[in-house]
Amino acid sequence: MDKVVICDWGGVVESHENNLKDLNDAKIRLIKIFTKALSDNEILDRWPARTSKGILLSVTNDEQDIKDWINLIEKNMNIKVQFDEFKKSYEEEMAKIKYYKDVVEYIHSLKHRCKIAILSNLSPFDKKRIDTQYDLSKFDYVYLSFEIGMRKPESRIYEYVLNDLNITPENILFIDDDENNILMAKKYKWNTCQAYGYQLDKIKNAVEQFFIKIIIVIKK
Repeated sequence: MDKVVICDWGGVVESHENNLKDLNDAKIRLIKIFTKALSDNEILDRWPARTSKGILLSVTNDEQDIKDWINLIEKNMNIKVQFDEFKKSYEEEMAKIKYYKDVVEYIHSLKHRCKIAILSNLSPFDKKRIDTQYDLSKFDYVYLSFEIGMRKPESRIYEYVLNDLNITPENILFIDDDENNILMAKKYKWNTCQAYGYQLDKIKNAVEQFFIKIIIVIKK
């Protein structure tokens, strides 16, 4: 019987502690490469999550949408940047965010016991960083929001993953730091563990309990 442990990335592997302080600091450093005229708070207040057409960057891989988002960054921050220069600077600054290598090693170590998967809300600019940290090639299934055009906690992304895995929800353990994402997973009867990367013991315990539960079900 196939079992799958599905992990989030931001918050579970990459540090999103203290109200996203590390992530926000990276955004501030990035914009200050191009202008010193804005305060830290102004940069964060002007940072757009969507394109000018209202499309979330985390659900699109369309080149025009990405360029539109950068144009909006330019407008909001009153800067002028070249696409390649911005992308390179973005990747360099975001790569400085702390991440939990011990969590990565633990998740990878589960491959001899079950399938492993990742389900994360990401923008196209984030894939290089996540691949460097997580090594996506080691995962049996990779679900990135910008690639599949939907994001957590939308119900349809859980339906998509469940259909793609083609297993019963009782054979899934989902690890995520966001309560809303966890609550939606529970509606689909997934096993869940709400945890941050600094709570590795909690993650390990949830995984072991998941395997015990599966063994009990098989024996019945």
